[in-house]
Amino acid sequence: MNLLKGIIPFLLIMISLSMKANNTNTISFSTTSFSESSKTKVSKTVFVERLERRSFSMDVTYNKDVKKFVKRYISKDRTGTELLLGRQTTFLPIFEKYIEEFQLPRELKNLPIIESALNPNAESQVGAKGLWQFMPSTGRMYGLTINDYLDERCDPVKSTIAGLSYLKDLYAKYGDWKLAIASYNCGPGRVDRAIRKAGKSSFGGIKKFLPKETQEYVAKFIATSYVMDNYFFHDLRPIYPEYTLQFVKVVKVYKRITLKKIAKQTGMSLEIIQKLNPSYRKGIIPPSAEGNFIIIPIFGEELSIG
Repeated sequence: MNLLKGIIPFLLIMISLSMKANNTNTISFSTTSFSESSKTKVSKTVFVERLERRSFSMDVTYNKDVKKFVKRYISKDRTGTELLLGRQTTFLPIFEKYIEEFQLPRELKNLPIIESALNPNAESQVGAKGLWQFMPSTGRMYGLTINDYLDERCDPVKSTIAGLSYLKDLYAKYGDWKLAIASYNCGPGRVDRAIRKAGKSSFGGIKKFLPKETQEYVAKFIATSYVMDNYFFHDLRPIYPEYTLQFVKVVKVYKRITLKKIAKQTGMSLEIIQKLNPSYRKGIIPPSAEGNFIIIPIFGEELSIG
């Protein structure tokens, strides 16, 4: 599986700019077409219209909490947002593949942005880890192996499958995506207690009984979904990682192999292979009847896994 799908819009823009250099009549985007106001602000009407146009899976609200996070993305921390946009090239095709297979809302691809800033090695103070920030107990519950040699919470593919499985179960429990996402953050036990205290079963109805972080979590999710799909309206420009981290493919292996051997066979540096495969703590992929996933750049030599 390669990441050309995620790069196509970027390539089209680059082609357009190249054409402009050779043909002054070519229509192209100009930085002067963005006013400072349009770059750093969005009205409630426009915000709602842009999300609804994408068939957003929950009621769209543009309250003060959502507005706060949108402002952070498009005004206060533009460079941080551009780095997140660039990091998507590595992981977005993985998210989209399994979201489609699970038949889940497309905007769930934005949850790991909130959880880990798309860092598969991210670890919270309480021990949650990986792109989808699984606690060890929940990770194991959803089939992730965690031991001295392997931490599949850091496996971009297996953790995505586990994360989406968990979200699907939460939605089946509550029948509401705002409640499911809130539960992903604080746990279904706290959401259930909030429902009992409030005597209501909507996110708005129980919000004040949830932890402060969870109260803002849904707002942050809505804001993140807006910005990731509409960044170009705000003149945000992805800062892409090096090409060996952008253009990659997923390969399934069944026999024991080391990351060092993979680096040698593909002609890539060991550092790049380790960055793409952080779940293998000691650099060893164990044998597996079900298979293990590895991610490698598409530019290297073919990997011999026989």
